[in-house]
Amino acid sequence: MAYALRSLPMIRDRNVAVVTSNKAAVLSLGNPRQQSGQEYMQLIYEAIEKLREKGNRVAIEWIPGSDDNELLKLAKGEAREATKDGAVPQKQFPRMRSTTFNIERRKLKAERYIPEKVGKHSKRIDAALPGEHTVLLYDERPWKERNALAQLRTGMSALKNYLYQIKQSASDQCDCGAERETVAHFLFRCNKWTMHRKEMLQCTEKHRGNTSFYLGGKSPMDGTKWKPNMAAVRATIRFVKATGRLDNQRPHPHPPKPTFSPPI
Repeated sequence: MAYALRSLPMIRDRNVAVVTSNKAAVLSLGNPRQQSGQEYMQLIYEAIEKLREKGNRVAIEWIPGSDDNELLKLAKGEAREATKDGAVPQKQFPRMRSTTFNIERRKLKAERYIPEKVGKHSKRIDAALPGEHTVLLYDERPWKERNALAQLRTGMSALKNYLYQIKQSASDQCDCGAERETVAHFLFRCNKWTMHRKEMLQCTEKHRGNTSFYLGGKSPMDGTKWKPNMAAVRATIRFVKATGRLDNQRPHPHPPKPTFSPPI
């Protein structure tokens, strides 16, 4: 049907009737839904819309199949001619693809896109999301390190600011009493972990206190040649491991003494 409609001359203000013995096709056009072959239906809709834009009126009609129907005999004869060896259609149809495949492709595209209202913390930390640099951040690291880094980059962590939001803590205040226990507070300001930050502070002077820098993210001020500073990321991971704060266990009643591991 789509091929027939697209093959019409450039007509205007005419009545166009498409007659078919395929009852299922007529019903599908009247009540579209996700099913195999939906791409062909879309081609028919597009062809009809182009005709309507020129003032034409289009009707799709079903007639029962019968050997006595001269119109159907003529249509079948034309169809046989079109399928003979050497016959080339004026306009090729796209290769048939099932609706299931198209849906999965759209799902994959959606997964690579971070919606505006989702992942606000992650996008504040890393303006380059989604990006291939995340492979560099997480690959070949022990689960404990990947888990800690993911908690800080997503904001969904064992810190009280998040636990309070999901009603798993009575308060969002840090045990130090200074302010809410946010990612930035934990990394840079909480006086419980001052001695553990020495290596982090030695990584940079310019970017001290920059959450994006220490978590391998791109800030809005970074240029096009930006790359994550892996030395800072490794120092941050060692800091987190030393505090034990994100081990998915109860916080230490007394901060452990700082330890410095060999470079990761």
